[in-house]
Amino acid sequence: MVFNSFLWGNYKESKHGQKLTNHFKNYEANIFGKKMDVHTEINNDIRFSPENHWRNLDKYIEAVKTISRDIKAWEEEGYICGNNTSNKITSIDDAENLYITHMDEHGHVFEPFEIGDIPLLSDCFYISYPNCFFPYYFDKYYYRLVAIFNEFGIYLPPVPPRNDFQKRMFHYFELCKSLYKFRIANEISGHELPAFLYGFALNIVKRPEIGGILPEPRKAYFVGGGINNNGDFDYLDNADSTSVSSWNGNPETNTGDIIVMYCLTPRSCIHSIWRAIAPGSFEPFFYFYKGIYIGHPMRVKPIGLNELKSDEVLSEMPLVRGNMQGINGRLILKKYYDRIIQMLEEKGDDVSPLPKLPDDPIQEVELKNEKDVEEHLLEPLLKKLGFAERQWERQIRIRVARGERVIPDYVIFPKGKSDNRSGYWVWEAKYSISGGKQLKNDFGQAKTYALLLGCKGLGLISKEGVWISVPDFVFGKIKFWSWKQVNEHDHFTTIFDIAGNKNGPR
Repeated sequence: MVFNSFLWGNYKESKHGQKLTNHFKNYEANIFGKKMDVHTEINNDIRFSPENHWRNLDKYIEAVKTISRDIKAWEEEGYICGNNTSNKITSIDDAENLYITHMDEHGHVFEPFEIGDIPLLSDCFYISYPNCFFPYYFDKYYYRLVAIFNEFGIYLPPVPPRNDFQKRMFHYFELCKSLYKFRIANEISGHELPAFLYGFALNIVKRPEIGGILPEPRKAYFVGGGINNNGDFDYLDNADSTSVSSWNGNPETNTGDIIVMYCLTPRSCIHSIWRAIAPGSFEPFFYFYKGIYIGHPMRVKPIGLNELKSDEVLSEMPLVRGNMQGINGRLILKKYYDRIIQMLEEKGDDVSPLPKLPDDPIQEVELKNEKDVEEHLLEPLLKKLGFAERQWERQIRIRVARGERVIPDYVIFPKGKSDNRSGYWVWEAKYSISGGKQLKNDFGQAKTYALLLGCKGLGLISKEGVWISVPDFVFGKIKFWSWKQVNEHDHFTTIFDIAGNKNGPR
């Protein structure tokens, strides 16, 4: 949504809005005084708290005091680098120099475990300079920050590569810069910004882990727990239907996907089956970097490694042959997941509540390339949506800067010629869109075509299903339907309402 100053003003005047704003206005006193009631309230939504991060609140507070004191001393003693001769933090550029100074003065070597210090450092910098920094409460829940940025059109800087720990540490300040620009543009004060993030915005963005029905699973993945006696076993054994956790997994995971939890040595067995409650993502400030978010656990009878290795079907899995090494985020093909369910039933488990992977509704069509997808999937779908063949055009040429040409696959209701083309809708066909990274690239390509043609919407289609986006073309809001859903009346009605020809062929 576009930022709505009226709605934001109403929230600020509400009891909850005033409570959060006052808390962050008196942030230093509240933290040092251990007034954590608002932290606890936020923790119910964000699942962040200093005591969870440091395991000891007193040590956390002492660290905040020490680092905050050092930060202020650098300014007062004139240690801030850059072109600001006053050595005072008066702009976001000064704040960037301060952040760089902190890293240099403390001799950061940018090792993996330093990444986890960002929540602590964010508190320290926010206490000192609330107009330039923000307290980071999305530890291991980065996707929630992504959802907020997407919802309000805030520029989201790309997450640095896994092994570039220096850039990952500086990614926090890149987020600060984006939020600073957003704050200034919308006349939000430094003390109000955290209230916007952790109160107003979180109430608006869709969070599938809170209520609602999970979408049909598209894939299944293994994850593992219990390495080095880290407390995973106790957590898993005591998890109930309301349990929610972040885990090291596959960032290509989609909401609703199946997560098979495997307990590592010494247990060495399948323990439970969970669901992904949010999209997987890269976690810039998490040591393991790749994060998924799981809930709805269902405990099952253990299936030991020896059973997996002796089973005629499951023994074919490379992961099983490799003794389950490198397990986190490994894809489970449908035939293997189905066999796991069958083994649980043979052990006496009631498997009816367990999630199932859908049969491939297009398996009777032999698809080998994009052309097959166009002929066997896209064109029949367009006809079903009420378009006649004469109402679309394939691979029209669009002239852009310097005479370059771009060629979208299908344009509905094309108009004009050469460098003055327009259209109602763009469809791009791909043989397979198997993961989030590829989806983002393909979406970007289709978005370019749609913007050039002034289209109302765009669609992507592959053997996995159908994706649709409407005029704001925000990646985080793209809608997806599997082919099984496309062929179901209720889901198809929704697709038709968005992308169909209401007037029928003409």
